[in-house]
Amino acid sequence: RDAAVEGLGIALLATFVFYDSLTSGKLRLLDVGAEAEPATVFIAYPHARRVSAKVLALIAHLRAAFGTPPYWER
Repeated sequence: RDAAVEGLGIALLATFVFYDSLTSGKLRLLDVGAEAEPATVFIAYPHARRVSAKVLALIAHLRAAFGTPPYWER
């Protein structure tokens, strides 16, 4: 990202990596006909009848933070 911002070339990056540079106008999208593989965030926790409040809070926080679709793809 930094090299692209400095004008040293183009970069194939996940959108969340350059979201701030994109919205500020430092970088712009260039359609070269290629896309990176989609990324997914997974949460792994032990199977239990009752999931702890902390785990539920983390899941809720991540859903709110990333959203569907993630904020950087809206």
